Amino acid sequence: MTSFPTLFTDYLPQIQALYKQQHSAGEFADTLIISLSSGEKRAKCASLFFDKDELTSGDWQVVKTRIENKISALAKHFEQPLKWLKMEWVISESAMKWAELQQELRKYKRNYFRSGIAFKGVTSPWLMATEMELNAHAALYLGADKPLAGINQANLERYLKGRFSSKQMPDFKDDMPVKVFVTTGVFLDADTQQLRILSTLPRQHGRRQLAALTPEITGELVHLSTLYLSRQIEESGLFQYGHFPCFDKPIPTYNTLRHASSTYALLEGLELCQQLIASGDTVATEISLITLNAAELDAVQQRVESAIDYFVVHNIRHYADGRAYVLEINNEIKLGANAVAILAFVKYAQMFPQNDRSLRLLGLCDKLAAGMVAMQEENGSFVHILNGETLEVMAKTRTIYYDGEAAFGLMRLYGVTQDPRWLACVEKAFDFFITNHHEKAHDHWLSYCSNELVRYKPERRYFQFAVDNVKGYLNFIQNRLTTFPTLLELCMAFHKMLLKLDEFPEYQDVLDDFDVAAFYTALHTRANYLLNGFFFPENAMHFANPNNILHGFFIRHHAFRVRIDDVEHYLSGFVHYYELLKNGHYPNSLQQQKNKENVAFNVINVEVATKGKWHKKAPENWQPTGLSIFPKSFQKGHIVVARGKNMETGYLSFPAVKSFVLKGASAIVTDDPESYADLGIPLLVVGNVRQATLDLARLARSAYRGKTYGITGSAGKTTTVAMLSQALSAIGSSAQTQGSANLPIGIAWNMACMPQTAAHWVLEMAIGNMSLNSQLVKPDVAVITNIAAAHLEYHNDLDTVALKKSRIFEAMSPKSLAVVCRDIAQFDLIAAATHRQQLVMISYGEHPQADVRLLSYRQGRAKVSVFGEEIAVTLRAQGRHFMLNALAVIAIAHRQGLDLPPILTALEQFQAVEGRGDVFESAYADQTVTVINEAYNANPISMKAALQAFADDSALPEKRVLVLGDMLELGAESRQHHLELLNDVLQTQAGTVILCGAEMQTLYQTLKPLNRIPHLHWVADADAVIKLFENQILALQDSARILLKSSHGTGLHRVVNYLRKQK
Repeated sequence: MTSFPTLFTDYLPQIQALYKQQHSAGEFADTLIISLSSGEKRAKCASLFFDKDELTSGDWQVVKTRIENKISALAKHFEQPLKWLKMEWVISESAMKWAELQQELRKYKRNYFRSGIAFKGVTSPWLMATEMELNAHAALYLGADKPLAGINQANLERYLKGRFSSKQMPDFKDDMPVKVFVTTGVFLDADTQQLRILSTLPRQHGRRQLAALTPEITGELVHLSTLYLSRQIEESGLFQYGHFPCFDKPIPTYNTLRHASSTYALLEGLELCQQLIASGDTVATEISLITLNAAELDAVQQRVESAIDYFVVHNIRHYADGRAYVLEINNEIKLGANAVAILAFVKYAQMFPQNDRSLRLLGLCDKLAAGMVAMQEENGSFVHILNGETLEVMAKTRTIYYDGEAAFGLMRLYGVTQDPRWLACVEKAFDFFITNHHEKAHDHWLSYCSNELVRYKPERRYFQFAVDNVKGYLNFIQNRLTTFPTLLELCMAFHKMLLKLDEFPEYQDVLDDFDVAAFYTALHTRANYLLNGFFFPENAMHFANPNNILHGFFIRHHAFRVRIDDVEHYLSGFVHYYELLKNGHYPNSLQQQKNKENVAFNVINVEVATKGKWHKKAPENWQPTGLSIFPKSFQKGHIVVARGKNMETGYLSFPAVKSFVLKGASAIVTDDPESYADLGIPLLVVGNVRQATLDLARLARSAYRGKTYGITGSAGKTTTVAMLSQALSAIGSSAQTQGSANLPIGIAWNMACMPQTAAHWVLEMAIGNMSLNSQLVKPDVAVITNIAAAHLEYHNDLDTVALKKSRIFEAMSPKSLAVVCRDIAQFDLIAAATHRQQLVMISYGEHPQADVRLLSYRQGRAKVSVFGEEIAVTLRAQGRHFMLNALAVIAIAHRQGLDLPPILTALEQFQAVEGRGDVFESAYADQTVTVINEAYNANPISMKAALQAFADDSALPEKRVLVLGDMLELGAESRQHHLELLNDVLQTQAGTVILCGAEMQTLYQTLKPLNRIPHLHWVADADAVIKLFENQILALQDSARILLKSSHGTGLHRVVNYLRKQK
């Protein structure tokens, strides 16, 4: 294995490149924070302050020496060799007073403040404590009875004293200056010899970046957490119940119910690991190099057996009437404890059927089940708690968990023994559950037991109960801040119920008002979110005893507690999630709902809406899935619209129609029936195919019961559509404009294809024929992003543009919502239009009078005032213009009373649309370069926005490359608009600038005499730009960042395509 210093040296060039790609431009730009651990005790941390620009220039030889010296110094604190190194640097920072920070902390759930804090030092410039340092020392945790974050003064001072010495202690006066900062960085693991880049997304902050879960990674999680949970079983058979890891305190209590349920989950994990070995399937090594092996799993089995044996001997009491009960340490009998004991014993017997222990356990299960039946009342309900000595009722109810556990355990036992007593008990219980609306609890145990019951009693009411147990809960599942691992268990049990429901087509109507696709979105989102509760080494290293919690699962808001039942619920969820990922088997109802999404179209109303005539009539049960008007739009089940007989271009040619008929088109719309009569599918004859397209859109809109959002503006339409749709998807299904089709026919095509089941339609609307656009969409919410010089060849001046854009309001109902950028110079004209239509208007922007106002912005992080309330907003997409688009989304969410946290989370994860700021890596002369693709379109406002964002880029000026093409359709003022870019170009400080096109030549001729740009080029067209790259005559450096921006007609998208292919 490579030694730790050598490993650091090997990865140093990559670390340097990552730093140069993104770092703060503020006071902490020249700071690195390193943390080291050997695993046996808490990491030692140090801040390294460098001279100005020392980190951003040079070959890092001095930097390397200082880091190595610090590593050597910190290594002396450890008895074992170092194996983990984390190196972080600041990407954003903001100053405030100590009193302000304490107020800010009250906005966060405890342990969910995800930034570091820096205090002014006495002998050091700053005392910098990263987020993980603070949280791992409980410095922001006020106790289990305090739900919000706050300063734990004693813990903070203790930590600062140990890290920096008492001489450096701040005075903590209200006006004391502090800085809040966010880091990115890397983690080096000497065991795996790997470098992992750390995530900067707020809810993932500090852990490694990982792609969406795959079977291989999920299998690795199951394997490592199975080993972890098995290691908690002591030689006696008792579990080490849990840990509070901040100070390595064992949890002093014990719970026999959780002993049994954790044993059950451990058996599930063991079973999957055994299956992986038997099938030869591999697991990933994203986290550890520990591999699956039979001897290791044999040891796990032995530990499980010792846990079972201990439980049977010490925790089960037998009674004279043949009943048996699990006895808690406080002498309570819990209904749920008997239930989970049965689950564990049955699972063991199923895994090891020839084992003598299995036979004994199944016999014991009958006694435990008899005890549970005795706890059932005449109405079907269960008594939850009995006195272990007298069997008197101590508590009729305690938690609804016990009911679901009881039914689940009995059904699992029935599946093995077929004893009718257990099934009868569960049926009686379900009568009570249904009558008393237990489904409102959305309990995962109820989902498990429903799934088991329908295997043997597949009755409509049980399927309906299972659906209702999840219905109305999808938003919570998808967006809950805490990891809440039982939500994944709930989903996985319901997934299996949906598969069972496929066998009963007569019951499919139980799903009529349930969005199956939204359920699977929520399921996959929750599964991936659970990674934020796993102790990766880069998190564990900051706690008191890292090896004691490594590869366990924690509950952040409970002081990062790791308890056996916490691990149990994560593990069970991931076991079943692995199965879904591996076999990819989804219920038929998922596709059936997609096929029914266009319920607006049927054989009668399509004919009436288009004033057409069926030449070959569609069947009565005909259900098209959408509309195709150009070749790339086709999907199976679509109505295809043939090119009009008097049209030379547009729509679908005869060969295309014929091809799509073979691929599953559901009908043809045409004004030329003779040409298409023999193709063998339904044929609708119309007078005009263009008018028919508009008519079908009106039909779709008239049937739609969700909300429609219309987005217009001179720039940012497509991005705002995508951003709003993604944000709305966090609270309900959403459909959006495809292909930037924003003129009437394109809008009509989009609307005809949008699912009627979606809660939201988000449509892009161009200025061309805006009155018709508004009539088609009839927006419930309209957004105007900006007004700028664009398409002035057709619209004369900006006031005219503003008035024409305002026609978006014409078909809106009174009291509908208009969201308008307050920074628009023609705002008063637009406001008057909203007033005439009697709309509610909300403004946003940087204007002092904006209702939703951008207060500050730096590298994707902003402070925003929402009607006077300040919030923090983070975007992955970099640029002030993206943040302004996000303000429009926040304004809509606020007015509509939507839950803001999931909206903000969706905004954090938004990535720029292709051609509107998406980022990718390419190669140039054996060097890696980063490309920022803004080549889809350009006008003066979007060009300036892109240039201003590039000016804030963290890359060194000499590594910045601009490729700018003509802005088209600007009319007589085109030359002036191009010249007005001069200062914006210079402010980027780009070392290389390539100007492309006739209009950009004027700008080139103005820039050239200034001699301010080291490498300035002008070329006639996009092909000439490609030649510059092909011939490698550009003076580009490694890690260069290239911004391409132009109108689409200039052709720079071809340059983008060329660069995408370079590897």
